Amino acid sequence: MEKIIKKCKMCPIGCELIISENKSHPSGYSVEGNSCNRGIDFGIKEVTEPSRILTGRVLLKNGSIKWLPVKTTGVVPKDKVNRCMEIINSTEATAPINKGDVVIENILGLGIDVVAARRVK
Repeated sequence: MEKIIKKCKMCPIGCELIISENKSHPSGYSVEGNSCNRGIDFGIKEVTEPSRILTGRVLLKNGSIKWLPVKTTGVVPKDKVNRCMEIINSTEATAPINKGDVVIENILGLGIDVVAARRVK
């Protein structure tokens, strides 16, 4: 395996991580360039099971704005991101809606909801 370079997203520092295979390490990978232990965890997870919190918008009916910003309540595996975004982009909601209201329940059966990111009367 080649060395993989990723920018850490665990804190505002944004360290540039170098992740490489290391059979002697319990995880099978070693991480360099991190300023804290969270960078090590992020780097290993990014290589072994990449995932993302998604943000997007859905069409809003009867509201003062046309599009309602939404986000997932948990991380979505990277291989499911495109399908989740297709569902989010084709969803419609109706105002009034409160911040945190569930717009899409249990998207793709992942146990993750898509919720409103703001209140609209």
